[in-house]
Amino acid sequence: MHTNNHDITVSTFPSIIIEGSKTNPVLVVFWSPQSEPCNTLLPLLDKLHAENEQAFTLARINCDQEEQIVNHFGVQSVPSVFMFVDGQGVDGFAGEQSEEFIRTFISKHTPDPSQVLLHEGQTLFAQGKLAEAKEKIIEATRMAPENNDIKLALAQTYLAMDQHEDAKPILNIIPMANQNMIYHSLISQLELAQQSSQTPEITALEKQLETAQDKMAIEYQLAIQYNHANRNKEALALLYNLLVKNLDYDNGSPKKAMIDILATIDDSALVSEYRRKLYSLLH
Repeated sequence: MHTNNHDITVSTFPSIIIEGSKTNPVLVVFWSPQSEPCNTLLPLLDKLHAENEQAFTLARINCDQEEQIVNHFGVQSVPSVFMFVDGQGVDGFAGEQSEEFIRTFISKHTPDPSQVLLHEGQTLFAQGKLAEAKEKIIEATRMAPENNDIKLALAQTYLAMDQHEDAKPILNIIPMANQNMIYHSLISQLELAQQSSQTPEITALEKQLETAQDKMAIEYQLAIQYNHANRNKEALALLYNLLVKNLDYDNGSPKKAMIDILATIDDSALVSEYRRKLYSLLH
């Protein structure tokens, strides 16, 4: 059973419902196994709770077994459903209702799932757990792709992880109306990062690449410099292109460099992408 999905007794009522609702909304359903509407409602509530377990706690009270609680609340019929927030019952309904009605009822009193994920991601970010924070915030963007606050949080995480090439396209699509102080701070961070990552060695090699006859040698050197500047996405792209042209180029140096980069960077999506590509080349 999920930790926030409970069968309530007199002894657990104060801790789970009264105290518990001070930190997370608690949906309380009074039910009886003798009631057909209850037997229809409970699986539906379980389903809705499973979709977003962190948003609210589900608490069931069996009226046939917990008469003291039933009498205290004056419950006259089953099913009866109440939402508890901050230790108080704030809303409720009785009888059979449609799934749409119940979804709306729950959403009135629970946080947006994307906001829950964003908050979890920001907490992980503050703890320095950047890779875990990124995964949470990416999941939040999938739920709310138009939310600019979530986009900014993702860009901030990318910058903190030195993944500047991933932060830039996100910041480029933030609408003017949402370009707040956080946005301008991130833009400044990105510009500084780009300046520091565009080393003289990289600039020189990029210029040489335009006219070099032996482009593969320059591409390999440039990939190494990109890696030194934490521009790993560009480094891996160059190394992969080299391997496509010649898998054994320079006695396998690009292959070894690619394997070394994949073993050291902390970007699971990028690592997975290029491990698949490398595997397909080798097999």
